[in-house]
Amino acid sequence: MKYSLLACIGASALVMSLPSQAQDNIQWSGFGSIAAGMTTGSDDQLFGYDNDLDFNPESLFALQAKANLSDKLSVTTQIMSRGSDDFNLGVEWAYLQYQLTDSASVNVGKLRLPFYMYSDYLDVGYSYHWLRTPQSVYRVAFDNYTGVSFQHNAFVGDFTINTQVVAGTMHDDIDAGGSDSAKAELNNLIGFNTSAIYNNLTMRVAYFQSNDTNIQLNEIEGLLSTLRQAGAGQVASELEVAEDKGTFASVGFMYDNFNWFVGGEYTQLEVENSYIPKQRSSYITAGKRFEGWALHATVGQTDDEVVDAARFTVPVPQLQAVVTQVATGVLSETTYTSVGANFNIAPSAVLKFDVTHSDDTLADESDVLVSAAVQFVF
Repeated sequence: MKYSLLACIGASALVMSLPSQAQDNIQWSGFGSIAAGMTTGSDDQLFGYDNDLDFNPESLFALQAKANLSDKLSVTTQIMSRGSDDFNLGVEWAYLQYQLTDSASVNVGKLRLPFYMYSDYLDVGYSYHWLRTPQSVYRVAFDNYTGVSFQHNAFVGDFTINTQVVAGTMHDDIDAGGSDSAKAELNNLIGFNTSAIYNNLTMRVAYFQSNDTNIQLNEIEGLLSTLRQAGAGQVASELEVAEDKGTFASVGFMYDNFNWFVGGEYTQLEVENSYIPKQRSSYITAGKRFEGWALHATVGQTDDEVVDAARFTVPVPQLQAVVTQVATGVLSETTYTSVGANFNIAPSAVLKFDVTHSDDTLADESDVLVSAAVQFVF
């Protein structure tokens, strides 16, 4: 969702207008990425890039402020400007946190959905070894929700257990099915994620669901109306994403002894009784650190479940091709292979290079993207 400059300044004013005593406790931080890339072929397109050198798709800047209102209560807001959105300002996070105990807290407001291992640091490229998180897995069209989360940390034997439970809603414009004009609503959204840390090994599981998932895609609204008029109301109902149950599950691990590392994630997303296929995604990554620099490689894959064509059979032959295109247009069977190198150029900045090859089985297309970025925190 885009926000005007005035709206973003207003959000910042929530922190800046605090009493002077609270302002003394404001903690400022920020991060950014100046990225550039281009594909190697004249027809290649990948992650928003084509064969012209472009700095916009992945460049971003963010500023975050946290103010302590008391020993237990704090407010945090984060404002971000993305090149992919013409550097319009947007409020990414805005929430209150209450520290219940030393090991438990509650957050309320606009928060990040903890789908993945790196969800909390999704935009902070400095915090992970890739130039970008693996797009085979990190492909859900939305990242934030409005609601509440409960977090708890505990020690069980030699394990550190981190658990987060979330509940809320998500209403936003999203990029879905190749369209940037989709509206999505997730009501009654609930879920959890749990991480177990043992020495250098982190293991994680997560599950989320909404029993009222709605996606309004402008491109198919007319088709749905035509199908109902043609007596194919059941097919229209199967295609439409309205008050359907949606689920998301993931497992992941990372072993990192600060010398070398290996990790991976697997995710599965499903929206029942809709045209959206069961999205199955995975990656595995490994790398080696040297003094001041690192090398790494990642292989990722999308392997969506083929839609049952019998669900979308219509009595009007002229409409069948259109219905089939909609029902299969969001399928993805793609393998991504990337290699990268990172160089520490300052205590809080890293220079990254990446070459990614994409092999789309369904479209029978192959693309190569070469990119670089300076990513930093302050």
